[in-house]
Amino acid sequence: MPITILECLQNADYNLQQNLSFAQGIAREQLHNATVLLDKGYSINDDVDPLLEKWGAVEHVPEKGKEE
Repeated sequence: MPITILECLQNADYNLQQNLSFAQGIAREQLHNATVLLDKGYSINDDVDPLLEKWGAVEHVPEKGKEE
C-alpha cells in the first residue's frame, strides 16, 4: 500500500527516535524523499511509492504538474 509524503515524514520521525543505526539510515532516506518531493511541488497527501516506481529515484521525479 503506497504511503503519502506525510506518512513518510512520520515514519522518518519515528525511525529517528530509535537508537538503532539501521533505523537512522532509513530515516535519512525517508526524510530526503519527502523533502525533495515537497520542493518539487507535491503535497503531503501525494503517494511516494508510485512516483519512485515510475521514476526510479526521487531526483528523477519531475515537478508536480509536469509529470508525463
